[in-house]
Amino acid sequence: MPITAYVLLKLRPAPIEQLKKEIDKIQQIKDCSIVTGEVDAILFIEVEDTQELFEVAKKLRDIPFVLDTRTSIVISKCK
Repeated sequence: MPITAYVLLKLRPAPIEQLKKEIDKIQQIKDCSIVTGEVDAILFIEVEDTQELFEVAKKLRDIPFVLDTRTSIVISKCK
């Protein structure tokens, strides 16, 4: 059973195309939304296990314009 998670990103100013290019390199990212508020983007991720989630988070933190990441694993769905 796959693990799903949301990753919230805080970013330095960068063109959306640059973010899309980096996100496209990570196949576990199923959706990316640019948002307003305290974070700049929210990613929906699907992985096989927590080790793979850790590896995806590390790849995201290695992107030069990513300032911070926060990961929340989905434990239940409301809808």
